[in-house]
Amino acid sequence: MNSARLERALKILEYLGQHQEGCALKRICTDLALPMSSAHDLLQALIEIGAVRLADQRTYLVGPRSLVLALAIVDGVDLRGVSRPYLSELCEELNENTYLALRSGNIVTYADRYDAGQTLSVVMKLGGPRPLHGSSIGKLLTAYNPDLEERVMNAPNLDRYTPFTHTNRAALREELAEIRKHAYSVSDGESVEGIIGLATPIVDASGTVSAAVHVSAPRGRLAPDRLPIVLAAMSRTGAQISHQLGASEESVAAIALAYDESKPARP
Repeated sequence: MNSARLERALKILEYLGQHQEGCALKRICTDLALPMSSAHDLLQALIEIGAVRLADQRTYLVGPRSLVLALAIVDGVDLRGVSRPYLSELCEELNENTYLALRSGNIVTYADRYDAGQTLSVVMKLGGPRPLHGSSIGKLLTAYNPDLEERVMNAPNLDRYTPFTHTNRAALREELAEIRKHAYSVSDGESVEGIIGLATPIVDASGTVSAAVHVSAPRGRLAPDRLPIVLAAMSRTGAQISHQLGASEESVAAIALAYDESKPARP
């Protein structure tokens, strides 16, 4: 198989991975701009080796061999190791403590930290669960994961950690929609009074947002005129890590920071 044919096969597998409900041949050809006969031959070859399966006479899906390979790749990725140089560089650029946050089941927590050495700094404990509705990382990962959002909305009670914690479900659902729209989350004194937390998404090879870049600092050091600069740097860091995790250009573009850097960020 020549390199061009291999590239087309990989594009088909990536496309099917992003359309887990399956796709017909015509749609695959249209979306990927592939000739019908060439795509059909490639799909047949992929079916023969178990990389693609045919659910019925017209619907192609990712096959078991591709799933096994994908799981092996994901298991082999050391998220902390991949993110370390980028978060360290961000820490130096902003002169603020930076964190890697991730989701593990229904828990959102800090997995790694880089200290800027500020005299007055915010040091968040690693490994402890963070509130899904009352922290920037909790809200961001909840916004991008529908199961977490429903868990929050169906919870019997939403704890109030400070007078500024959001406990109104309707308002919170609106905020989660805004987070998805703008691709960042802000927590202003919602879990610790006087502290602003910021989070931007990291997307993995499957297109899932299950990790985030996080910065926390006293409110005085994250004034409205500085927030856009900090968030832009965080967004670039998230994109760099996402690329290293194998995320597609489309997935990274979908979580790119969507606001004008010349304007103040949302409070």
